[in-house]
Amino acid sequence: MKKLFTTIFMAAFALTTFAGGLLTNTNQHSAFVRNPARFASLGIDAVYFNPAGTAFLQDGWHLSANWQMIWQDRDAIDLKNNNKKYEGNVYIPCMPTILAAYKTGDWTFSGFFGMPGGGGKAEFENGLPLFDNLISGLGTGLGAMSPVPMTITGASQFESTQYMFALQFGAAYKITDNLSAYAGIRGNYISNNYLGTIQALADIPAMGQTGVEVMAVNIDMDQSGIAFAPIVGVDYKVGDFNFAAKYEFRAVTTVENDTKKCDVAAGAAMAQIGMAEKIEGAAGAALGGYLGGFADGKTLRSDAPAMLSLAGSWQALPRLQVMAGWNYYFDKDAKVESLMGGDNMQKLSRNTLEYLFGAELKATKKLLLSVGIQFSNYGINDRYTSDLGFVNDSFMTGLGGKYSITDKIDVNVGYCFAYYATDNNALTQTCYERKTHNATVGVDFRF
Repeated sequence: MKKLFTTIFMAAFALTTFAGGLLTNTNQHSAFVRNPARFASLGIDAVYFNPAGTAFLQDGWHLSANWQMIWQDRDAIDLKNNNKKYEGNVYIPCMPTILAAYKTGDWTFSGFFGMPGGGGKAEFENGLPLFDNLISGLGTGLGAMSPVPMTITGASQFESTQYMFALQFGAAYKITDNLSAYAGIRGNYISNNYLGTIQALADIPAMGQTGVEVMAVNIDMDQSGIAFAPIVGVDYKVGDFNFAAKYEFRAVTTVENDTKKCDVAAGAAMAQIGMAEKIEGAAGAALGGYLGGFADGKTLRSDAPAMLSLAGSWQALPRLQVMAGWNYYFDKDAKVESLMGGDNMQKLSRNTLEYLFGAELKATKKLLLSVGIQFSNYGINDRYTSDLGFVNDSFMTGLGGKYSITDKIDVNVGYCFAYYATDNNALTQTCYERKTHNATVGVDFRF
């Protein structure tokens, strides 16, 4: 039972890794989808990726509106139970991002709205290995307490939703013709929901009944919180090269429970055979004080980790630009408390490393084509991973283009696919698989 509730809490973390670290989504502009190596950008997307680079924009207003559709398959294969497969799905029909900058002289003021964490609903309509194994373990004990023979099976449904909305404001200053610096702050609003039911169902031949509810564990809880993090950056241009660095400080975050339901109850039919009190007593003993973590009003730490990005670009030919980047996420310095207590991030073997490469070709005066790759190498291990909280090392490829409708309006389109390494977990005896698709369109304006 303890593992059940710890896993429900970990579900939120499973939604965050569409692109980026364990708890960070760096996919904040359509240009990223077609080429993720954006961290030395000098375009409007620099508002997020390289804010110091906005000092080299043209004077005036720059705006960008982006729409993304993301769908992800998350499968768990129970290696203990004839390789039974449990399919999970995440679907985000619309993930918006808005960026704006105003350049005047040596100063550029910019802002960003997006979702740097979370972003969708994960649904497991047929449960997960953890749930089935839980019911299997309880079934023997509950069946032994029954005055009439019964066969107990399980049924479960679970979904987890997490959103982190962010507003960022800051200013870049052009120190020289080649050097600029940036300082800003980002505010995050976190909204999570966990909704699940696990049932033990029984066939009772003596009563002529099938599918009778023996007991059910019900969870319906929201969490919310607000946090702030400073951001600093520098950009340096020399010849055909541009170099950029950005550091996002840790967002120390506290979320508060808003619990609508948290109970373990015997099925109505169990009262007919005198088992209701026994079942609820046994379940209460198994749960112990663990339900206290779901108490209404309880607060928990759920930090967003600090991040360092180093990147560069090179205008190799008049029509060809290549770029590369390196991101480092300070995961183990962040604090993320489970409902049972303890810091989940301390289970990691090390911090996350990320490598990015891309190229862009000016095919015609109006058409730019691009391609890029991103490799995310997490410090996960068997202790960190669970049925809902699994994040595998990933390799993402993106492609697409930008078309200039006028000299003041650009349209970006792109598609990327992320392949995740298969993880055979020795502790849970489960195989975890993932894959993600992302399609996008965005419009950039200048005036």
